[in-house]
Amino acid sequence: MPQHTPLYIVASQHPRVGKTLLARLLIEYFKLSARALVGYDLDPREPNFARYFPELVWTVDIADTPGQMALFDRLIADNWRTTVIDLGYGLSERFFSVMAEIGFEQEARRQMIEPIVLFITDSAPLTAQGYAELRQRLRLTTFVPVHNEATSFMFIPHDFPPTRPDCSLIRIPRLSPIVRGVIDRPGFSFGAYMANQPGGPTEVHSWIAGIFAQFRDLELRLILGALESSLRGPARGPLPSQPEADKTSYR
Repeated sequence: MPQHTPLYIVASQHPRVGKTLLARLLIEYFKLSARALVGYDLDPREPNFARYFPELVWTVDIADTPGQMALFDRLIADNWRTTVIDLGYGLSERFFSVMAEIGFEQEARRQMIEPIVLFITDSAPLTAQGYAELRQRLRLTTFVPVHNEATSFMFIPHDFPPTRPDCSLIRIPRLSPIVRGVIDRPGFSFGAYMANQPGGPTEVHSWIAGIFAQFRDLELRLILGALESSLRGPARGPLPSQPEADKTSYR
């Protein structure tokens, strides 16, 4: 069975919640498996994601329509490699609105691309409301909540239901300030640290290994879910529709 190529979109509704950190971890995790890979940093004013991976991550400005169309055309063209997007918090509404309006989900499905939103949660009521609205707007996209313990004290499962119960949550444990200072240094590589740091397991080793294990588990569950869906055959009746998107052909 042909596998869909994952398109990971790391999103949040507030700054400084660990969004770029999560995107970095994803890139490093995928690099370890030597798979075809590309990233996009959608914050041209502060492209921190691109600075860590200048050879892999492109900086894209979606402030205007040409920039938006260029990005989504690239995403379709990149259907042969895993993609990670670091979506600037101030651009989330614009990005997801365009995604819905142009029917990107339907075109992605035709091109064997699976959009997956890793949404960093917090306790603000408006964040839960925004998450619910996104899930309603993008019904063919998989949403996975992420709880960063360093920036949010608690996670309320009822406020952030995943698209699938078997892909329920990614948890980023809190790190000590000293260790956080280490991983935030320019040029720090999670993969290289795991491979080259002598002296046995450290706090950083355990922290990275735990998060990478969650990524592996998510990937496995997505693959198994696709296999089960294929074995069941085509669903009876129409797929969930998005009337506005259906009226607009993709480019």
